[in-house]
Amino acid sequence: MPDEIDTPAPLWFTPESADVDALEQAWGAHKLSKIMGAALGSFNRLGHVNAGTASDTFGVSEGTIRRWIRDGVPASRLERVISLVRPPQGAFDQERKDLVYARGAVTKITTDPENAVALWGYKGYLEQWDLAIIKIKGMPVLTVRMARTDRDRAADKRLVAGGELVERVTFPSYWAAIVARSELLEDVYPYRVQLRNTKLASGAGKAFLDEAPRKTLRSYRKRARTSVRKTTEQSD
Repeated sequence: MPDEIDTPAPLWFTPESADVDALEQAWGAHKLSKIMGAALGSFNRLGHVNAGTASDTFGVSEGTIRRWIRDGVPASRLERVISLVRPPQGAFDQERKDLVYARGAVTKITTDPENAVALWGYKGYLEQWDLAIIKIKGMPVLTVRMARTDRDRAADKRLVAGGELVERVTFPSYWAAIVARSELLEDVYPYRVQLRNTKLASGAGKAFLDEAPRKTLRSYRKRARTSVRKTTEQSD
């Protein structure tokens, strides 16, 4: 008797108003091996998820893991898989709040500089900050990190720890970099992955598959959005 009943089910079980077609394209059954391997930080010699690690995580046999990769995850296990490979909904909610606040801060720096200095000057938030895309070593995953432009050698090493630099752009303030980071993460939303079992110092929750279509970091210096993508359904 099979471990699971292969019942068709929608890919996405969270109350999000995101583009479901985009999510299905990014997280379909044929990419499950890459997704699970990235989330668990465990691959075999062929570049697929290590079936032993995955079986221990989900409490099923290695044969079941291989069948999931071949045929898709059954409905009874789908929510568990999604909860492991994707950041929690609360993370997306917080990122939205961060973006709204950062946009207001960028405006305050221009319109009320004295107050901005009083609020954030002592933190170094009005100095230049770098935003960087890092390719995680041995994984088909990118992450985004920030650091003050005027940093020491140790901070520079931390910026690329666990990977290699793909792209880096300097922004006029911490808040401008936060806006850019938030907008980038919105743009790659369907491809976001939560890294687990990782020794990364930072960026595990702001990672995404390296095949995600994305703009250059420099493009986020030139545009100013007026809206924020809604990621949750509002309920009474």
